[in-house]
Amino acid sequence: MNILLTAFGFKNNDIVFNKNQIVSTIKNCPKNIDLIVFGESFLQGFDALTWDFKIDKNIAISKNDKIIEEICSCSKKKGVAVSFGYFELDDDSIYSSQIVIDKFGKIIFNYKRVSSGWRIINTDHHYKEGKKFSTFSFEGKNITIALCGDLWYCENIIKIQNLNPDVVLWPVYTDFNYEQWNNLKKYEYAKQVSVLNSKTLYVNSYCLDKEGFQIARGGAACFSFGKIIDEIPSGSEETLIIHL
Repeated sequence: MNILLTAFGFKNNDIVFNKNQIVSTIKNCPKNIDLIVFGESFLQGFDALTWDFKIDKNIAISKNDKIIEEICSCSKKKGVAVSFGYFELDDDSIYSSQIVIDKFGKIIFNYKRVSSGWRIINTDHHYKEGKKFSTFSFEGKNITIALCGDLWYCENIIKIQNLNPDVVLWPVYTDFNYEQWNNLKKYEYAKQVSVLNSKTLYVNSYCLDKEGFQIARGGAACFSFGKIIDEIPSGSEETLIIHL
């Protein structure tokens, strides 16, 4: 199985641009790719929400939205699976979620982030976290998903370990300066997931519409037992193919 970790750029609150990034990547990916993975909240952009539910209910979308249906159709035509983060509207609640669409254009997994670091402090009851980790089967592998800060809680790592996955997908939005990531932080992240028996596939987005020191600047890596098995550096839009 070949997984394409896609450290590409999004624009905050430009869902059409971000959707087109996903669609274009699907259409142009190499023929040997089985699954394409984008970063956390890629579809709307990590800073898309205002934390006013009256506004944000029109930014978040359901997993059955027409935009996601379009991506499903593209996956089916290309015959490749795709996973990306988005702000999910489920009834009257908003979650930071990661969806998985298989090569037949079917939604096979929809994970709601369990840690609260995706939202500002003291949001109201409309902004929620999921309650559990679980696995899905893909190309003979059991895969689970953790989003960004999920894996910085020991109890969450234990829960994932107990699921005995073959692979952990770790889409994130990390806003370290790219030199800080390349020279220091990546080793801290590798150590943090060193107790997992599975390979952990980290992928960050590249923020296109912000300037400054502390913004997401991509990067992707395969971590295993505290080691960096393969990587692309932070600092530019790139992709990394992981063979499992």
